[in-house]
Amino acid sequence: MWRRVASLSPLISSSKPSILNNQRACIFKFLETFKTEIATQAKPFITFVLGGPGSGKGTQCAKIVETFGLTHLSAGDLLRREITSNSAYGSLILNTIKEGKIVPSEVTIKLIQREMESCNSSKFLIDGFPRSEENRIAFEQIIGAEPNVVLFFDCPEEEMVKRVLNRNQGRVDDNIDTIKKRLKVFEALNRPVINYYSQKGKLYKINAVGTEDEIFEQVHPIFAACELMNVMSSRPSQCGNMVITLPALSFYATNVAIHCSSKSNKSRKQKQMHQNKSKSKTNTTSVRPYAKPSPTPLLIRQKPTFQTKLQALEAVIKDLEKSIENGIDVDTDIFSSLLETCYRLEAIHCGMRIHRLIPANLLRRNVGLSSKLLRLYASCGYVDKAHEVFDQMSNRNASAFAWNSLISGYAELGLYEDALALYFQMEEEGVEPDRFTFPRVLKACGGVGVIHIGEAVHRNIVRLGYYDDGFVLNALVDMYAKCGDIVKARKVFHQISSRDSVSWNSMLTGYIRHGLSVEALDIFCQMLQQGYRPDSVALSTILSDVSSLKLGVQIHGWAIRHGIEWNLSIANSLVDMYSSHGKVVRARWLFKEMPERDIVSWNSIISAHRKDPEALVYFDEMEKAGAIPDNITFVSLLSACAHLGLVKDGERLYSIMRNGYGIRPIMEHYGCMVNLYGRAGLFKEAYDLIVEGMDFEAGPTVWGALLYACYLHGNVEVGEVAADRLFELEPDNEHNFKLLMKIYGNAGRLEDAERVRTMMADRGLDS
Repeated sequence: MWRRVASLSPLISSSKPSILNNQRACIFKFLETFKTEIATQAKPFITFVLGGPGSGKGTQCAKIVETFGLTHLSAGDLLRREITSNSAYGSLILNTIKEGKIVPSEVTIKLIQREMESCNSSKFLIDGFPRSEENRIAFEQIIGAEPNVVLFFDCPEEEMVKRVLNRNQGRVDDNIDTIKKRLKVFEALNRPVINYYSQKGKLYKINAVGTEDEIFEQVHPIFAACELMNVMSSRPSQCGNMVITLPALSFYATNVAIHCSSKSNKSRKQKQMHQNKSKSKTNTTSVRPYAKPSPTPLLIRQKPTFQTKLQALEAVIKDLEKSIENGIDVDTDIFSSLLETCYRLEAIHCGMRIHRLIPANLLRRNVGLSSKLLRLYASCGYVDKAHEVFDQMSNRNASAFAWNSLISGYAELGLYEDALALYFQMEEEGVEPDRFTFPRVLKACGGVGVIHIGEAVHRNIVRLGYYDDGFVLNALVDMYAKCGDIVKARKVFHQISSRDSVSWNSMLTGYIRHGLSVEALDIFCQMLQQGYRPDSVALSTILSDVSSLKLGVQIHGWAIRHGIEWNLSIANSLVDMYSSHGKVVRARWLFKEMPERDIVSWNSIISAHRKDPEALVYFDEMEKAGAIPDNITFVSLLSACAHLGLVKDGERLYSIMRNGYGIRPIMEHYGCMVNLYGRAGLFKEAYDLIVEGMDFEAGPTVWGALLYACYLHGNVEVGEVAADRLFELEPDNEHNFKLLMKIYGNAGRLEDAERVRTMMADRGLDS
């Protein structure tokens, strides 16, 4: 946690339980304030540590951590740990390091962010990052914070090479060739970062030649100044509304460095410091080290920094843990209120800590407490833990609350069969559903697409009197639409007396899902006329299936007028819409102007160029931006290579997919590769890939690609083999028969073509 504004310890009595009960009102007042007030989010204290390999920054980081208690995050160590973890990024990171290149920013930042969020700290020492301007910009955008201090350990190249070769840590990148590559990359890419922070007044250049202690003497004053800043900012009663800014920190660091530069002058320095303190009592226009806080030109007025809700929650739990360790009994209502707070903040790890503090027998017998814990686990996706709590509840049938939470947890994870099974168990045990049960169950019905189950739930809704509940009726519309009965969905929709945005969006997406573009446009117009705005999901859905370019442009204009055209899902859908209607230039412009992009954005623009060499250019840009491609990315890329006849590029991308990103090929990838080889006339390579190179049996996609290639090149022999397999896999697909007939016809084998025609007639297919 970064700062603390409240402590639970004074609120919890170490005396008898009766005294604790008398304090309950005070406790709840604090907890309610904690839950309802919006605190200004405090930022962590971040230090960047820059320097080439072998500059000694790792050693100095260890001393900084030992002396000042910062949490050390080494970008290099995090990357190397990821290499050995067999994760999806491992091979990519290893190959990039061996080539002396920079690992994609998104990968490194995600590793750093994961570590920052998992530890209970507010002060971080980030070692070896950022190493480029792109790193720096990405870090500030993703983390949402700038560094407070930037240390640069300046060391000659020959000294760094010697240190790395002598450290003998067994690292894969500790060899002369790789070291020199890394130093060249560091100098080229890290210098702009160093210059940037120097201009912002945040850079502290450290001469990294000398003994460890000599170097640390340069570092120590900087963090000593930070300590003073923290002390002053944490004592508002002494400082009022005054806090030290970075200029003051820099001024103070300089003074401390002067005072620490000579041990032989220690007495004189101490005397000088004492004189400075005395002067500060009468002179308020200057600042001296260790002076009593008072208004000065180096201090600016601003509001004190408050805790975030999550930080305050962690502080309360920490005090609670200490109190319980000291043998103090905690009232049940405190546990209950804290679990409620965890649920609202989605703070699952805090909830787990509270769970460990609750006595097991109390949890079993108190249905309210266990229900809140169950809801927390289920809402955060921990359905196994939620079900464990559910199984241990002694009176879980007292209400539908616990059942609803667990059903919702399963439904949100897409475990629809489990959600429905729980609903049926609920009926068997005689627990009556409520208005919150049915929307969750109906979502599960829509997920499995079994309409007769949904109809049975609908009958229960009518029987229990929820037939006019808007919340339930919206869920019914969505369920019927997903289960394929758009007529019943429309009928329920017209029964809703007070429609809201959910009602309209459910009906709109239902029409789109069934290909009813005219009806969808009509409901869209009605929705706007009645003052309802379609959400991003509805707009994205209608844009993805709009058959008229004119209509798509009108929807785009509406989005612009309402300022939502750059919503990520809408922008992605617009790129798809324009490219699908042949307006690739417009799609490119939209992609270029997008303020943010995700994997869907990159896949959309690459797919838009699936028959254009530009697809490969966009993939290179994607990698440089640090975005991680997925299965869909490579399907589009390999498809582009197949259409363009780029065999070598296709083989290279296929290798990058498997070995660089660790993506296991799916049927579509194999189909693209067979199409690639087949269109190029490389039938041996295509056939060998199917027979020997696939991890599973080839399906119609793969054999169909081979058959089509045989048609293009007139290869009768391989075409017969592919057709035979397709006749087994797709006995009713007349397209395969017609292709083989054309192959025979083009080869002049008219009798064989007639034989295939007879086969089609025997199977009842049109010839």
